Formats: sequence, C-alpha cells, structure tokens
Amino acid sequence: MREQVRDTISSLLWETSAVKVSVEEPFRLVSGNLSPIYVDCRVLISYPWARGIVTGCSHWLYEDVGIEADYIAGGETAGIPYAAWLADRLGKPMVYVRKEPKGHGVGAQIEGHLPSGKTVLLCEDLITDGGSKITFIEGIRGAECSVTDCLVIFDRQQGGLGRLQQAGVQLHGLSDLETCLTLGMSGGYLTQEEHKSIRAYLADPETWHKDGGYSFHP
Repeated sequence: MREQVRDTISSLLWETSAVKVSVEEPFRLVSGNLSPIYVDCRVLISYPWARGIVTGCSHWLYEDVGIEADYIAGGETAGIPYAAWLADRLGKPMVYVRKEPKGHGVGAQIEGHLPSGKTVLLCEDLITDGGSKITFIEGIRGAECSVTDCLVIFDRQQGGLGRLQQAGVQLHGLSDLETCLTLGMSGGYLTQEEHKSIRAYLADPETWHKDGGYSFHP
C-alpha cells in the first residue's frame, strides 16, 4: 500500500504540473542554490479532486504509522491547507505556526488555541533539508507542547529526514523525489536529457552548480 500511495501522489503531482523541470534555466531554492527540478505542492489546492486524494492518503498514513496527536499544525504558509484538511478529516483541532513570532498584538508564533502539554503533528507540503521544519518544531515546543512526527506530501530526499531525526522527530512522506523521477520517465513527463541533468544534480549538487557556471552555497 505504501508503494501505491507514493505512485498515486507522484502521478497527481505530474498531472497537475506541480512538478516543473527546467535544465536551461534552473529554479532558485530558498537556500539560494539552484535546481533543475521544482515541486510546488501549492498547485494542488486549486484541484478539489486532488485535495480529496491527498487528504485520504494523509489519513491512511496517519493511521498506518500509528501517529497519536491531539492537534494538527501547519507551517506558514504552504502547510496550512494540508493541516486544515487532515484536521477536518480526523475531527481534531488545528493550529498554524509562523516562521517567527508576530511583530504586533500578542506576538504569537502559533495561531489558534494550543494549550500546553498537548501532542502535535506537524503537517507540511514539502521538505528539502528540513530547515524550516525545525523552526516550526521549535515554535511548537516553545509553546510547551510535544511534536514527534511530521507528515509531508513530498520529500525531496535532500537531508530533511536526517535533520528531523536529530531533532527527535520522525518524517512520514506520502511520496518522494525518487518515485517521482521513476514515474516521470515511465509516464513520458521527462526527457532523457532532463533525467540525466536531475540525476547529476542529486548525485553531486556542488559539481552540478560548477559545471553550469552557478555559485553554490554549502
């Protein structure tokens, strides 16, 4: 079933053009580095049929893993809709976490009512190296609540898993980049040239940047 879910979500991402590939003009990531492939899960919120599939698969993974959470939290801003849909499906309260405390009013980092001592599942759209997820996790823990699990729609498989494990959080992804690339080739979404460039990038991002004449930020 896990493999079926990964395939289903990857196909959905290709079909909605949430996966974008550009070898000649690569995409700039939050880190400042470039990538020949970009996955924009925000696209999915515009497709009601996709919303149902993602929410259903998230619910299944939640139950299959055996996650226990009092609250579902989404990260500002891309994780908010996914957290809201899953919370509604599970009948659980939901909050969202800002990247930093609000600069006015009560200066809240967590929006919604989150009593101390609660267990929280962080539900997000995508993870790369895990940096932003650590910010959200620290915000939840700063509110005297526990978070031991993070559910994402897509894992770029670029260090996020290890970084969350170091923080005592288990990562659960509906799909991942490896599955997406495999389906991209078998489904005709990727050319051989594009696939080769993406593989070179994943194998050695620094060399890929240098070969393309781009600066690399470790």
